[in-house]
Amino acid sequence: MRAEPISTDRWPQILGGANIVIVQIRVGGFEGRLFDETFPHKYGLCGDEGLGPSGLSAGWRTWPVLAPMLEAIATFCPRVFVILLTSPLGSLVRASLAYADLNLVGICELPWTTLQALGESVGLQSREIQADYLGVNHLGWFFNVRSQSRDLLDDLAGRVGSFPDGQFLRTHRCFPTRYLRLHYEADTVLAEQTSQTPRAELLGDIQKRSYQAYATEGTSEIAVAVEARATPWYTDAVGPLLLAICGDRSDIPFFLSVRNRAYVSFLAPDDIIESPHGWGPEGLVRSRLRDSVPAHVVECLRPFVQFERVATEAIVARSIPLLREALSLHPWTRGRAPVRSIVDEIVSMNDAMRTLDPCRS
Repeated sequence: MRAEPISTDRWPQILGGANIVIVQIRVGGFEGRLFDETFPHKYGLCGDEGLGPSGLSAGWRTWPVLAPMLEAIATFCPRVFVILLTSPLGSLVRASLAYADLNLVGICELPWTTLQALGESVGLQSREIQADYLGVNHLGWFFNVRSQSRDLLDDLAGRVGSFPDGQFLRTHRCFPTRYLRLHYEADTVLAEQTSQTPRAELLGDIQKRSYQAYATEGTSEIAVAVEARATPWYTDAVGPLLLAICGDRSDIPFFLSVRNRAYVSFLAPDDIIESPHGWGPEGLVRSRLRDSVPAHVVECLRPFVQFERVATEAIVARSIPLLREALSLHPWTRGRAPVRSIVDEIVSMNDAMRTLDPCRS
């Protein structure tokens, strides 16, 4: 097996007869990711490849490349199951479902690995824990966390480290994923980011060494190069889901970005939320909420979803005014950052990147 560049005239050959399509592209390569991660710093904001202004930049750059791929999938294998892994996941899932009639989901391993770590901290296996979960990609909360009749949040409050701390758990009755440090501890995270080598540079170096190993070295050197880049989204999400589809029994939950429909009443049916699913005889089944959503989760989640609604419309319509409106809604930039300057930089820099190989990763 060998990798080959994709050309539009080969879509029938590539997609014909497919049952599952995984879409994982990095438009603009690591140069694009480096810009996304670092340009918010000058505005006093945290950077991340898929969140906040960074995610808006990635979405603006990615959609023109992703849309033709979706059109080809809808044309040559319309009943295929599509798994999307491209950032910003929530906005791109929303855009994709509106653009093409496809059976498409986004997937992320972070909630599952968070739940596993949560269990370890209280000495339980993850299968011994019952918990509700709700969020958007990378920004989610576990709540109603129990083991049979035992409320585990009180136990966790006495065992957790610096994030989240015990006072947070006791007050808000929910356990956030680690990316929510960018929300709750923004100043601390910003100081950490500006004092460290950007993640994109580290990954770019790993990529160069990996390509060199594949081109000139032996099997052992290739293994070392591959191991330098952890990929838990394969081992803890995509891989188990593919095995479940192929008939292997899976007891782990799959955390998918899908339409809300009627899952929670405080969001619109077509809003994209991340929620747990199991695999049953009829395929994917969304786990039911065991109890009400804490007020703190509702309060925090709403503006993130509102941002993604407008951000999606902006990247699809290529609308600069909508980009500004989206940032005016985001909790990290609402009334706290020069929205017009941020949008101007997003548009001008990404226009300059158009000559880059769009699928370089």
